[in-house]
Amino acid sequence: MEFTKEPSFSLLSSKDFVPEKYVRDLSQNFVGGSELQTLHKKIQTLSEETSSNLKKNVYKNYVQFIDTAKEISHLESEMYQLSHLLSEQKSLLTALSTTSILEDLVPMNIDHENKVNEKDLEEDNKQKLAAILEKVEGCKELLEVPGRTFLYEGDLLEIDPTENTALKTVHVYLFTDGFMITNRNSNSRSLMKYIYEIMYDLSSLAVVNVRDLGNVKHAFKLLIFPDTRVFQCSSNGNKKDWLDKFDQAKKTRLTQEQQKRESIVDKSPSRSVSVDSPSYNPFDEYEDDIGLVHPEWFMEVPEELDVCIAQRHFEDALTLLQRAKEFIIQYVAANEQSDHVMIDIQRKVEQRQNQLTEVLMKELEVNPDKSLQGGLRAARRAVRLLNQLGRSKQSCDLYLKLCSSMLETQCRRVRKEGSTATYIRHLSSVVFTNLCHMSEEFLSAFPDSPSCASAYVVWASAELSLFSTHFIQQVFLPAITLSIITECVVLARIQCERLYNYGVDLCYQLDGALRSSLTKSFRETRDKLIDSIGLQADEDTWIPVNLHTKIALGRCLQEYAQMNLDLDSYVTGEVLLYLKYFKSLWTYWIYKIHSY
Repeated sequence: MEFTKEPSFSLLSSKDFVPEKYVRDLSQNFVGGSELQTLHKKIQTLSEETSSNLKKNVYKNYVQFIDTAKEISHLESEMYQLSHLLSEQKSLLTALSTTSILEDLVPMNIDHENKVNEKDLEEDNKQKLAAILEKVEGCKELLEVPGRTFLYEGDLLEIDPTENTALKTVHVYLFTDGFMITNRNSNSRSLMKYIYEIMYDLSSLAVVNVRDLGNVKHAFKLLIFPDTRVFQCSSNGNKKDWLDKFDQAKKTRLTQEQQKRESIVDKSPSRSVSVDSPSYNPFDEYEDDIGLVHPEWFMEVPEELDVCIAQRHFEDALTLLQRAKEFIIQYVAANEQSDHVMIDIQRKVEQRQNQLTEVLMKELEVNPDKSLQGGLRAARRAVRLLNQLGRSKQSCDLYLKLCSSMLETQCRRVRKEGSTATYIRHLSSVVFTNLCHMSEEFLSAFPDSPSCASAYVVWASAELSLFSTHFIQQVFLPAITLSIITECVVLARIQCERLYNYGVDLCYQLDGALRSSLTKSFRETRDKLIDSIGLQADEDTWIPVNLHTKIALGRCLQEYAQMNLDLDSYVTGEVLLYLKYFKSLWTYWIYKIHSY
């Protein structure tokens, strides 16, 4: 490979391209740094183009994946309807072939026995649900859902989906319409053995088998948008039982939905028409009945919300949520009750709203791998949408945590170089400039919200306490003179006064935090000054003080007279004062210091 070749997609993607050899040839043949920099810019440009193309392909394929999934879902529904139609035809032919001319009481007895068995099974299921209520804390609504049947339960070990490490042991319950996860109750005195964590709807999750890899064995994966949870079973047989039960639950749910559809179709007199009649079409009957009650856009709301959330069209998802809720309210007000289709759609809409809330809250969460270059402006969208969803408290807490992380990052960039006063000037400017900017952003994000404003004041007070602690550790040191301390305190206070413009006054807190350290510094400086003057006074010789002029002598006598000291008897000659120089100076400064 020739080293003079310019970097390009064809060169970098060729089979015989060796990066180490290419770089080595370039470094050996290019002497000037400008040529290498130019080459580096070209390679960087190729990298950016590749990244942009990759993103475009990902988004394009993701949209195609969503469309394909919707088509598969519709096809699956049609196949189940076709299967049900074939089953009806088979049952009808079987009934015709076994029909007797004479009346027979056997079918009546069979129907009676089936009803008795159904009652026994229903009573047994109620007892199991009641037993679960006695074990699990926080799931009182378990018995309130009609048609819910208990299928399976057991202990599973939850595995981290990325690190493949054990997280915790959970106790799970499988029903015909949901999958409930509980945690062990740490309170040994409580009568409840488990604590409710979450309930997943079976229609919103997918079960995927996980191959044995390393320490992870006998595991399966639950795909719940936008999360993924992995659970490990105790044995391969236990895993097979769980997968079979999930499959049974899915089939049972489909059967129940089909029975609901049949109950709607049974209300039509066309049910008695012959199967061979062209008018007998359960697809048309079902679609017409549903279409008369609910519009098509409302029936497709859950799928449309999934697409909007997946494509990060959060505003469209919120608009669709509000439209669906308004339709539900109007329908209930007009009909004074909700049918099973309305209840099912309403439950799915609430689940999608919770999913949207979780995604938006993750946008505001502080993550070590997450870049903070966008600043607070990047969080405006998530905060606004969460406020519209009625989650202003959660968005406020996450917003303030984001502010703390950004402020900490900015403070770490301030290096302690030069004098202490220079460092404090830079640090104070960074801290209070960011506080002013965050105050402005907070007021625009949470207008007319007293509770959020109170939370912000508490947060600002806590951040100022951290700044005060660091300020004391850096400034109030034995080697720092009182003049430098004064300069640093003045710098910090001037910066703190900038918050007045945003209605926040924290100067009193700053003064209170520094008061004890300032008092200690004043006392130490006073003691050092007294000791220094005393030592110099002890070493002084008996040489009269020459004040040179009578005016200076008179001023000196007047100053000492103000201290109630009469020195007229010590005057010798016209301008001489028969006292030690440092002794008189020491007396003067001691009086001045104690007068303060």
